[in-house]
Amino acid sequence: MSKASLGDGLLLLHGAGGRALAWQNQLLAFPRARAQDLPGRAGETPTSVEGFLGALRAACGAGAAPQTARACGAPAPHILAGHSLGGAIALRWALSYPGEVRALVLMCTGARLRVAPQILEGIRAADPAAIEQFGAMWLGANPPPRLRKKSLALLHAAPPAVLAADLEAADGFDVMAELDRLRLPVLVICGAEDRLTPVKYGRYLHERIAGSELVVIERAGHMVMLEQPGEVNRAMRTFLEAEDARDG
Repeated sequence: MSKASLGDGLLLLHGAGGRALAWQNQLLAFPRARAQDLPGRAGETPTSVEGFLGALRAACGAGAAPQTARACGAPAPHILAGHSLGGAIALRWALSYPGEVRALVLMCTGARLRVAPQILEGIRAADPAAIEQFGAMWLGANPPPRLRKKSLALLHAAPPAVLAADLEAADGFDVMAELDRLRLPVLVICGAEDRLTPVKYGRYLHERIAGSELVVIERAGHMVMLEQPGEVNRAMRTFLEAEDARDG
């Protein structure tokens, strides 16, 4: 894969409470990739993974003419890289519309994403303490102060109602009984210090998706792509180059 074509067809989907900005380091490494803000950052927010998927497919012109199908900046079939809630959307996309997805990168996510009830209720009530508690679990142990400040700013940029809707969608997600239907290349990336989607979530995906690869990134929590961008980019590059070779 040439540097000019790195990330061709790659669509990056962020997690709950995030924005496309979370992928800034990956966009530098993969110039042809597109990071998509999830629906609802402005306007009505879906409250289910299926709702997010429907809106994203519409934005990508699913089922339309080829020139329209590039509206989201990533031609189908897509390589989907999803973080947390974005990973849930990527999984549902591949399971529901397998012809539209040719590979998956599942990052700090799981086949089921339950949210602690006290955090979910607090965020529904726009309780600042609950939002802070959720944000404190984004990063691994002893993150640099600058990174902590950046990640919290990213979280606080989302209105509480948007964060609550995102987490409701995650809380209702469950494809544990469907993983054996996946028949495509999958890379699973975990942060060794992730407290929101622990490594066991990634191992579950890896063990039940035939032929999948698992990479555990040390000194990283839930926001692994911000905490250890070099390691994440290396894992993604190796996977994308292998995918390019398969297609060639």
